[in-house]
Amino acid sequence: MRLWLVRHGETGSNADGVFQGHLDVELNERGVRQAEAVGERLRDVRFDAVFASDLQRAAKTAECIVEDRYPIVLDPDLREMHYGVLQGIGYNDAASVLEPHGLSVSWASGDIHRGRQSLPGGESLRQFRSRSARFVLRLDNAYRQHHDTDILIVAHGGKLAVLLTVLLGLPAKSRYLFRFANCGITRLTRSETNTTLDLHNLVVWETSGLTNDHGLSGQLPQRAE
Repeated sequence: MRLWLVRHGETGSNADGVFQGHLDVELNERGVRQAEAVGERLRDVRFDAVFASDLQRAAKTAECIVEDRYPIVLDPDLREMHYGVLQGIGYNDAASVLEPHGLSVSWASGDIHRGRQSLPGGESLRQFRSRSARFVLRLDNAYRQHHDTDILIVAHGGKLAVLLTVLLGLPAKSRYLFRFANCGITRLTRSETNTTLDLHNLVVWETSGLTNDHGLSGQLPQRAE
C-alpha cells in the first residue's frame, strides 16, 4: 500500500508561533489555499481510504484535498500531541510559562523535547507514540495485505513525524529528522515485509501563487498502473 501523509494547512496559530496541540484551531485563508493546491496535485490519485485527525484544521484540509470524491474517516489517534500548559502559548514564552512548574531548565536543555519529562497537564512521548502505533496496527490489519492501494492520511506536523518513526521502525527520538511544512506531502510504500520512504515534505502550493518559504518543489512519482 502507498501511504500519502499530508500535514494540515496553515492556521493563525502557525503564523503567530503558538502551540496548538489539541486546541481545535481552524485553517486561515492561506491554509485553505494550500490544501486546495495539494488537492489539485493529487487529483489523479485514486484513494482507497482517507483518514484525518478529528481536529478541524486537519479535517478541513482533507476535505479540501478530496472534495466530495471520497469519505473521510476522522480518527482522534491522529491528533497532535497534547501540550498541556503550553497549549495556546507562544513558542517564545514557553520557558517563562514552565518556570513555576520547575521545568524551565528541562525545557532549555531539551530534556522535555527528548521525552524524558512530560509537560504539566499534557501527554508523554510514550503515550503520543502509542496512539501512532495503534493507528498503524489498525491500518496494517485492514490494508497491508492488499496490493496497489493508496491511502491518504492528513494530520499534524508532530504526529506525522512520530507516525513515520513507527512506520519505519525507528526510535521516537528520530522524529526530529522529519520536518513537515504546512501541506507538505510525504509518501511511503509499505508491503508485508518492508516500508520505503518514496518522498518527503514535497511542497507544491507555490504553484498557486503562494510564497514557498521552504524551498521545496518537484514532481510526484507516477502511480504504476
